[in-house]
Amino acid sequence: MNLIISESKNSISLYIQKSFRKNGKSTSKVVKKLGTMEELLPQHNNSEEEVIAWEKKIAKKMMEEE
Repeated sequence: MNLIISESKNSISLYIQKSFRKNGKSTSKVVKKLGTMEELLPQHNNSEEEVIAWEKKIAKKMMEEE
């Protein structure tokens, strides 16, 4: 599982992405959209570091369950 931070002109979105092989070719798929940084900051004391740490914990949990 990979943590993806996608920045656009208007927002920063956070995703969990899974990489795998399909027909011998490497590809990836977004497994879960966690939300935008704007939505998540109030839930994590307005700290980007806490949001990233939370995202890493979610990705690790999903990888262990798989």
